Amino acid sequence: MSLRTRVLTRAGFAVLAVYLVITLTFLVVVFTPDTNLRGMLGTALWSGATPAEMEQMRETYMAVRGRNRPLYQRYLDWMVNVTLFRWGLSASMGEPVTQVVADASLRTAKYLVPGAVTAWVVGVAAGIRSARERGSRFDRLGRLATYVLFGLPGFWLAAIAVVAIESDWALLYDVLVPAGVVAAALLAGQVSLTRSRSIDEFDADYVRYLRAKGLSEYGIDRRVLRNVLVPVLSMTAAELFSVLVLSAVVIEELLGIRGIGWLTYRATQENDIPLILGTTMVLVFVGVGGSIVTDLASAWLDPRSRES
Repeated sequence: MSLRTRVLTRAGFAVLAVYLVITLTFLVVVFTPDTNLRGMLGTALWSGATPAEMEQMRETYMAVRGRNRPLYQRYLDWMVNVTLFRWGLSASMGEPVTQVVADASLRTAKYLVPGAVTAWVVGVAAGIRSARERGSRFDRLGRLATYVLFGLPGFWLAAIAVVAIESDWALLYDVLVPAGVVAAALLAGQVSLTRSRSIDEFDADYVRYLRAKGLSEYGIDRRVLRNVLVPVLSMTAAELFSVLVLSAVVIEELLGIRGIGWLTYRATQENDIPLILGTTMVLVFVGVGGSIVTDLASAWLDPRSRES
């Protein structure tokens, strides 16, 4: 299979996956009980509202969120709006969803990208050295640090940072601390996978041949790195998506960052359909786009995978 054919095939699957996820999201939103509405009606009932007033409140609430129309119309509007990037106004924030989501995504990217890059660079370098020098002090200390990082939840690290650091420097809480938490969450997996994959490579015949030819350790490391990059990249994409979906919500809530994790949580709490659509699309684009990039990078790094 040529690289061009592979790109077109993956693009087609990506479009199909996006619309399947959008459809599933629509069904989940439609058939999930609206706890926010129940809370409002319960408060109104406790305050002595009449049945007519409560019904008017419910109808107004449903109309504002576009939930008073037939299901098929809502689904068609949902799909068309997604395709044309017409995500409407946020019912809970009163602003265009595209602008709100773009601002939130930028705030998340400010710490997520440097944290992920740091974890990838340090983790791959440490994993390769640990494999090359297995049994050494560096290897033992590195494995111990890996086990410790595996056992430390990200929200605990963020909470410790909030308590331990007292500063008015906005960059510290908006970028440096959350980037450090993300790096810590990803680093252990990067080191562990790179080390396990590299051990087999360092034991391979071609490495012994290269050493016999007098190639430097740096040159050998480069060749080993090329052979282990494919599985490492695949795991990086998967872990990064899990951090975005799960850890970002906790990190941003603790540190007061109004990023995409915080926005997703608020949209769910408020049952803000346009905002749920916008945040879901960000997650879909990241997940599907990351999968395509990883697959194409794997094909470029390992031409043998193009035949699979």
